[in-house]
Amino acid sequence: MKKIVLVSILFCSIQCLNFSFSQSKTAHVNTQLLMDTLPSRKKAILEIQEVSKRGEAELIGMDEQFQKAYKEYTVNQKTQSAQLNQYEEGRLQKMQQDLGKREQELNALIQNMTNTMNEKTYKTIQEATKTIATKKGFQYVLEEATTIFAGGPNITSEVIVELLKIDK
Repeated sequence: MKKIVLVSILFCSIQCLNFSFSQSKTAHVNTQLLMDTLPSRKKAILEIQEVSKRGEAELIGMDEQFQKAYKEYTVNQKTQSAQLNQYEEGRLQKMQQDLGKREQELNALIQNMTNTMNEKTYKTIQEATKTIATKKGFQYVLEEATTIFAGGPNITSEVIVELLKIDK
């Protein structure tokens, strides 16, 4: 008798699970297309590229100054005093350290700008997707690039419309 009750409970549980899974509504989106659509992301990418370009020009200028100073030092090294050589070596070392430090600062700035852009983009996409999914009654929205099979509706175009509203 106990076995019959257990089997009945187990059978009911499985049926309830099957029912709840069959009731789940799933859609999918193309996240890359969503990211490419965001005007704020496009603007942020251009800003990051500009900082990178200016930083590269600054580093090239600093390196050219270092190379020029080093060349002058090597030409004059044999004819000037040991104290003057020591001074010039210290100056060259300081220039080289400043160049390395500035390169690290610029890399950190660009990395921070990229992280901030990615966080903002992700939150905006998530907010727009949630809004559309809620309106349409979807419980799950999957990224189609990472899904083996996406049989549900593609709501990318509706999310794009919502993204553009949020991004203004």
